[in-house]
Formats: sequence, C-alpha cells, structure tokens
Amino acid sequence: MHSINFILASLAINAVHGVRLLGRVDPRTRELSWPGTGISFIFTGSSATIDVDRISGSNSVELTVDGVASVMANVNGTPISTPPGLGNGTHHVVLRKRSEALFGSIFLGNVTTDGTFEKDGEVSRRIEFVGDSITVGYGLDGVNPCTNNASVENNPKTFGALAASALQADYSMIAWSGIGVSRNYPSTSPDPSPVMPVRWTRYNPNDADDSYPFPEASIPDVVVINLGTNDFAYVGVREPLNVQTYISAMVAFVRDMEKRYPAATFFLMTSPSIGDEYPPGDGTKTAQRKALRSVMEALNGTKTDFVDWPTQGSDVGCDYHPNAATHAIGASILSSAIAGKMGW
Repeated sequence: MHSINFILASLAINAVHGVRLLGRVDPRTRELSWPGTGISFIFTGSSATIDVDRISGSNSVELTVDGVASVMANVNGTPISTPPGLGNGTHHVVLRKRSEALFGSIFLGNVTTDGTFEKDGEVSRRIEFVGDSITVGYGLDGVNPCTNNASVENNPKTFGALAASALQADYSMIAWSGIGVSRNYPSTSPDPSPVMPVRWTRYNPNDADDSYPFPEASIPDVVVINLGTNDFAYVGVREPLNVQTYISAMVAFVRDMEKRYPAATFFLMTSPSIGDEYPPGDGTKTAQRKALRSVMEALNGTKTDFVDWPTQGSDVGCDYHPNAATHAIGASILSSAIAGKMGW
C-alpha cells in the first residue's frame, strides 16, 4: 500500500506525483472550508482511501471516480474510499465539498492506495468565482418551500462549476451566503459580519483578515463576481440601497483584486434572483445592470466584461434560490462570454 503525506504533497499545486489541492485550501491544515474545495489525484490500482482527520459541523461532498459522481450527504469523519469493485487500472479521483463553510469544515488526512500514484494533469486555465449564496449553491437540490442545509447545497452543480467544466478550467469558489460587496443580507439588527472585500483576504472564511498569501501558482486568469443580491435587498428591514455606494464598493474591490491578479480579466454578473417586478416599481434588475456598467466605466484600463444572467422563473430551490435549471442557464451564458473574451 502506498501513502502520501498530504502536507508535503500539497505544498506544490502541480506536484509531479500525488494529491492536488482544489480551490483555496491551506496545506498546513488540509481544511476544506470554502464550497467546492477538494482534492484530485490519479492512481493505478484497485482502491484508494482519503482519511478524514476530523470534521466540524455538518458537511456534504461529491466523490467522482472516473467521471462517475456519488454524493455523501453527511460526512461523519470516517475515511472516504473509492467504490468497491473498481477493478485494477488507472483511475482519476476528485473530491469536492458541496456545502459551504458556515455549516462546517472537513480536515483531511493522508491519501492511500493499494497501487501507485500517477502524475495529475497540468492546469492551464484558472477561474476564481466570488459571490454569495447563489455561487455557493444554496438550496440547489431542494424544491421550495424547504429548509436549506448542508445536504441540499450542491456547489458542483452551480453555474460556476458547470461553466468551469465546460471551459476545461480549474476553479476556486470564494462564496458565503448572505454576503454583499457593500452590505450583507438585511436583518432586523445590523449584520456585524464582514462584507466580501474583507472575507476575500482570508485563507478560510473564518480565519484572520489578510491570512491568505495569494500564491503565484493559484493566481486565476479569470475572476467572476456575482455580488449584489444582498446589497440590493431591503424590503421591510432597511432603506433602499444607495446605488452609488454599491458602485464605489465594487470598483474598490476590483481594484484591490487587480493588485493581486494584475493579468486577470474580470467578469461582472447580474443576479438571477433580482428582477424588475419586485419590489413593485423599483426596477432593481435594471438598476443593477446600469450599476455594473458604471463600474466598468470607472475601471477604465482594467480588463472587464459584463454578463447578464436573466431573472429566474417560478421553479426555485430553497428560500427562492436558483435551482439546477437556472444554474445551467447561467453556466451556458457565462461560459460563452468567457470563451469569447479569452479565446478559450
């Protein structure tokens, strides 16, 4: 049986042999916290096992072996193994976290196989998705009315994951439900939690500010930002959004990101959960479209593009969040926009 010390193998993103980290994962802790984080490896043999050192809260994952996906709706701390009867041969294993960090984290141990580890593929395209519950995949597997939890969140089926797959790109998800760029989801008492420009600087979303070192090997070619659903929300709780505040916050955020990713192209997406019909007479979708256009004008000199995701229909997931069909529409629109802009 062969084993890989996960810390040593993970220090290099494109190690010649061994386990490759997916998304923003600290190799010192092996903590899968952000949605969509995980590992990828190739082995020749008949079985492989991923040890789980410990878990916090509740978590769900998707294990894909040779393109066939299976769901573990509740990771309980036992090792995660390839399915029985796999057969001797060369196999590709991908583990991705389906649920978001506010529910919990998974701390991985070593990866073992009865065979040998092979070289994982080189990554030539990288996308970073920055967003809120939509990017997370909140309630995607549910049918409203339903209560969101770790088991019905499904990050691998989100617009971002689907678009990245279509473009043959690796990706990371920096996403947190209820977050905004200028203000978070409205509540009866002020929300003291950080907005995305603050949380974006963290290795894991609950770590200290500025803890993420932005390693060169993980710098994305494309950054997709879908923020605004929570900024614009206000009905019955607070005053309507000052759109100029949103514009200024988005401009400042992109400029800060550009310092870390000077060669990246930024795609600004409208929200499918925002429409012009509600609140009545507000024209919120039109306001967000105009605001993002203004952001692009203010960012003159920065490589940006605008992606308009149509407002979702009446078939929705938990708490009126986009379902799988809406995410598939968003993925198609986004992947076409990125392919056209980037020549992918």
